[in-house]
Amino acid sequence: MLTNRQLSVTIFITILGLAAAYVLQIALAIGFAFGLMTLVLFVRRGGTAFRDILRSMGEGVKHTKEVIWILALVGVVIPTWTASGTIPYMIDLGLRIVDPSYFLTFSFVLSACISMLLGTSTGTLSSVGIPLIGLALLLQIPLPMVAGALVSGAFVGDRTSPFSSANRLVASSTGVSVKELFKALLPTTIGAGCITFGLFLFLDVKGEWHQGEKALLHEQFGTGFTYSIWLLLPVLLLLLSILLRFKTRNGFLLSIASAIGIGLFLQGVTLYEWLHAMWFGYHSRLFDSLQTKGLSNMVELIVLIGLAGAFNGILEENRVLQSYMQKLLGGSSASLFSATVRTSLFGLGLGLVSCTQTLPIMMSGRSLLPFWEERFPRTQLARVVADSSLILAAMIPWNMLAIVCGTIVGVPVEHYMAYASFLWALPLCTLIWSYGWRGRKNAVG
Repeated sequence: MLTNRQLSVTIFITILGLAAAYVLQIALAIGFAFGLMTLVLFVRRGGTAFRDILRSMGEGVKHTKEVIWILALVGVVIPTWTASGTIPYMIDLGLRIVDPSYFLTFSFVLSACISMLLGTSTGTLSSVGIPLIGLALLLQIPLPMVAGALVSGAFVGDRTSPFSSANRLVASSTGVSVKELFKALLPTTIGAGCITFGLFLFLDVKGEWHQGEKALLHEQFGTGFTYSIWLLLPVLLLLLSILLRFKTRNGFLLSIASAIGIGLFLQGVTLYEWLHAMWFGYHSRLFDSLQTKGLSNMVELIVLIGLAGAFNGILEENRVLQSYMQKLLGGSSASLFSATVRTSLFGLGLGLVSCTQTLPIMMSGRSLLPFWEERFPRTQLARVVADSSLILAAMIPWNMLAIVCGTIVGVPVEHYMAYASFLWALPLCTLIWSYGWRGRKNAVG
């Protein structure tokens, strides 16, 4: 168990290291390593054997395997989709059917609908986000706005869909059913959704998305690729695999394999060109807008995620934060609004330090539940966790969730965060709802 001072020093050094690395534009893993070493030092001083520390770090790294797989496969799927002709074909197809006048609103609504169906932000951004970003680039629509619309829509389902693993984690961590959770989330979902829809509709109305140039952009890439309806197969396979609840990484692998097969047959891509594109990214002398990154660009991020897993493993194994839970909610007379503020800040702090989405959800839910339900219904805790710990992680530049989202859409989180209105509208809506709930403490939900 760490003392208050040791915990404060660990948190300070971790956040300072990450922030410094981010500002200096060096590897985030370097900055995070200082916090990890500080935590290891304090836990070792507390009497924990070094062998046990290594074991807990190993267990923590194991829990990040799926995220590491996804990040690595995203680095491969984008260049393979591009080299096979799938992305160029979808962009040219989109130029014919999408009205640029309401591109942001369309992107948000489409992303939200797909994410509710799939229950995953990663699958949503990969299947619809990648081609829409390419389309926006050609239409000269500001990419941070488009990324904000796509990420906002993706987290409608990532948070709310009953198929979402994050949604089910909130339910299990707070001891409520998925149905009860959906009912508890409905008011803030509607509020944040209306704010987000209104913002993008306003931006579309006020923006000038070069409608006059639309006709000139048809068949932008047709001269460089052989087009066929089969080019949609990699995307459809990814969507279908997620709908059938296959492991996300298996869906990506299936999509990549189909893209390679189609590319070999239609585009004549050689084995060397495939390997080069998958590792270094796709590069074209004809089309500058199709340049992508490859697996080599993901190595630094994968190291960071592995270190974050080790950090979380030590926190969980040694129960570092449990003794501070009761103090967090304040006295027995604290209002729901006060408890909401404290819980949200706790989730934000965990997101800043742990670099994950899972740990803040689990710690905020499981650890606070015994103290929370002494005063308020557990459905209210579930709402607060879903509207803070689950969402806020996507707004932290060095959090692995934000890293994956930014990597897929090709826009760093700090560039699109101001436009990802669903992410920051939800915490505001949940604070307002908690404040208005003060007079209904004896209510059921």
